[in-house]
Amino acid sequence: MMINFPRPRPLIRRAFSRRTGYLDRPICGKVCLPAGTKQDAAALLYVKKLNGRAAFRLQGDNLMAEFQFQIAPLRKQHGLSQQQVAALLGVAPQTVSKWETGVTFPDIALLPQLSGIFGVSVDELMGLKPLPDAAYIPTDKGKKGYWGRQLDYLTRTRSSFWNQDYIGFLVEKVWKLTKPVRVLDCGCGYGFLGSLLLPLLPEGSTYTGVDFDETLIREGKAMLCDTDFDVSLYCADFMEWMPEKASECCYDLVLCQAVLRHIDRAEAFLERMVSFTRSGGITACFEVDRELECDGLYIEGMDYGELCSRTGLRSLWKKERECQGRDYAIGIRLPVLMERMGLVHVDIRLNDKVRYISPAQPDYEQAVSDLVRANHWMPEDMAVDTQAGAEGFMNHGMSRQEAESYYSRQRKIASFLNGNRDNLSIIQTLGLLISYGYKP
Repeated sequence: MMINFPRPRPLIRRAFSRRTGYLDRPICGKVCLPAGTKQDAAALLYVKKLNGRAAFRLQGDNLMAEFQFQIAPLRKQHGLSQQQVAALLGVAPQTVSKWETGVTFPDIALLPQLSGIFGVSVDELMGLKPLPDAAYIPTDKGKKGYWGRQLDYLTRTRSSFWNQDYIGFLVEKVWKLTKPVRVLDCGCGYGFLGSLLLPLLPEGSTYTGVDFDETLIREGKAMLCDTDFDVSLYCADFMEWMPEKASECCYDLVLCQAVLRHIDRAEAFLERMVSFTRSGGITACFEVDRELECDGLYIEGMDYGELCSRTGLRSLWKKERECQGRDYAIGIRLPVLMERMGLVHVDIRLNDKVRYISPAQPDYEQAVSDLVRANHWMPEDMAVDTQAGAEGFMNHGMSRQEAESYYSRQRKIASFLNGNRDNLSIIQTLGLLISYGYKP
């Protein structure tokens, strides 16, 4: 196998010296690697010190990514001593120690041997990709307490979900709810959807909300339970919750909003929703489609193609589905799943809400503030160390290059928004899909 090294800029990119651990002369030309080597890395360009630790940088597809050797964890994982690794490579044990502490670095010609000893690719050896046996750390979005800490995020984003007249259109023209109905909101949060629906439902209708976060239920009770509507809110895990009376197990309209994309067992959750739907009743799910969401942000003055970039996200979505059962495509798949579960007259609609933010609008400052805070584009959010943040994304399937590219794009958006805060024109659509079906 041949690695091609482009001609570098003088005085910046230098070739590696085993004696000093730094680059002393230009890398240019080709380095021969044994046939069959697991080699994925792009051209090595130069070495620098990062937070007291040594890190190479590489270039590929016009991106720059830092990487750190994983020799110590791999050696320990395989039960090898520094002396044993040194003997296999024909170097001194002190040399291996210096590699592990970042004092010096392995000669590039040794990388295939090192990766072969540990049974990993060179990218994995360098920390560009997560180690194959690295323990997956599940996201905690489906755990109790998480969303209670995100109450500010929820209140800032839910206003961009709906046009009130479209909710009325669903109630009156699509579902034709002309008689009192019993509504069950599964994963109701702080009852935002209930606050939209209740004024539009026929008189005598009831609303029951279930959510396992105490903070959100407390907020919902403060908002809804002092109204004239018949409201019941329960703090419980919907997958385990049962009404106090058996007669209350069937509802006319069973729905959820932006829940299924965040939980591990979305299909099981949907099946339980169907089980609470009476014969002739409606099961409805309102879910943002991740692909549409990626295409749904336009900021005047920024490159739209770059804003739509999914670099690393598909790797992350794939890993989370494989390791945690989270389905990023659940929004677009719902009609198929509903038919599979026995619902009939299944249909899907695209919410008509498109948000426009302009300095000419009276609520401009609040709208910009909500957008920036909800998406973590505040200056303090961008102060997070790239290396530390990249590790979390790599654990969820991104390569280091993808993770750092993602962080770079987020920083660029944040810098533009905060630097032009008085004169921004922004268009955003979430791609909220409305899937529903009737229980025969």
